[in-house]
Amino acid sequence: MRKFLLSELAEIKLCIASAPKNKDIAESVKWIMQSSLLPFNEINPVFSSEYSPNEDMKAIKNDILVRRLSPSGVNIIEDDINAYVYNNIIIIRANESVCADYLAAYLDENIEAFVKTYAKGAIVSSISRKVLMEMPIDLPDVATQRAVGGYWLVYNKKKRLEKKLTELEGKKNKEIFNLIMTTNGGIQ
Repeated sequence: MRKFLLSELAEIKLCIASAPKNKDIAESVKWIMQSSLLPFNEINPVFSSEYSPNEDMKAIKNDILVRRLSPSGVNIIEDDINAYVYNNIIIIRANESVCADYLAAYLDENIEAFVKTYAKGAIVSSISRKVLMEMPIDLPDVATQRAVGGYWLVYNKKKRLEKKLTELEGKKNKEIFNLIMTTNGGIQ
């Protein structure tokens, strides 16, 4: 297994949004904000017209997203979602020498320990693009990268589905309870 710096395997950029030039004609745009990045690779973009999109900030398939403030995991864009990445999120765009899914899995597994060592800030930890560029990455052969990355994606999808199932079961139980309570005057 070879070791590389993250900067050797990917383009890394910090996103900073700007206010629209003309607020009267500002259009609503889908944004990926820090609060949009949820555990298990769940991404919930929001619509806003407060900022102007920049094409450099457009999220594309296989972009890996890391919060600059309080980084604790990563998300990867699995499908084109026509959204822009908002302030204080770092986009990591893997080059052809590494599988993006593997890189996301590796970062997700190792970023917290790296941040604890190199982050700035006593109350809210933050990591700079420059420091992240220096993160060492273990790079196995392509077959292993695909296996690890594929497993990570499936595992995260499973966790998202389990969460959704739990939510649906809770709604179902609430409906059943309400139905019992409102039928024939409730339980006698």
